[in-house]
Amino acid sequence: MSILRRILKEATDTNLTNERFLAIFDLDSTLFDLTLRMVRIVEAFGMDPRWKKLYPRECAALSNLPIKSTDWGLKEGLARVGISEYQSPAFYRDLHQFWAACFFSGDYLHHDEPLPGAREFVLELQRRGSEIMYLTGRDVPRMMEGTIRVLKEQGFPTDGSGVEVVLKPDARMDDARFKVDVMKALVGRYKKIWLFENEPVNLNLTAAELPEIGLVYIDSCHSGREEVADTLDRITHFEVDKDEFASEFQTPKS
Repeated sequence: MSILRRILKEATDTNLTNERFLAIFDLDSTLFDLTLRMVRIVEAFGMDPRWKKLYPRECAALSNLPIKSTDWGLKEGLARVGISEYQSPAFYRDLHQFWAACFFSGDYLHHDEPLPGAREFVLELQRRGSEIMYLTGRDVPRMMEGTIRVLKEQGFPTDGSGVEVVLKPDARMDDARFKVDVMKALVGRYKKIWLFENEPVNLNLTAAELPEIGLVYIDSCHSGREEVADTLDRITHFEVDKDEFASEFQTPKS
């Protein structure tokens, strides 16, 4: 039985016993593919007359920058068109400052695209009685409004009891420490908690301090600072055969 099917079954079984079940989802590179957000930010830089005048060759290359969903940041995409931080240090600095200001804001979030099956899986979990938490390293001042808006636009559940959107109150907070501290306050309130996350640093700290939480590694892209254990359940998408939704795991009647 696949890990997604097993989690759906656990949610169903927990609902039957009137106990609480919680699924926690990171957002960036977990529920959402960020490729188009990255592309649009880079394109905006390359089309700005000020930057085109300063960096004509580099900006021309940005119009077709080959960014992949497995890239962490801009380094790999720039290398594919022959641009390195050593050859063009001023361009690298200015592009990354522009990118960071746009990326960590609400202005470009609408370009994010759900991973295959992500929306359907979250909705199906909710339908089976699971509570849903979006737990992200995004911060409240810059990204809360845009995060909620895009979740709604993309059809993810955001309203009502049993759904919570949790962002860092301060951007300077460490992502892993913030997430683990949030989850520590939840343990004991649920029969089972599952965390879906793409960043090994976050998964490894959770495994070390909260072994009772189930972990699913989203094998998309990550910082490269750590790796996850080979034994950890991993997925690249959330697609589950729709016939299984309709037959093997029927939602219990209320």
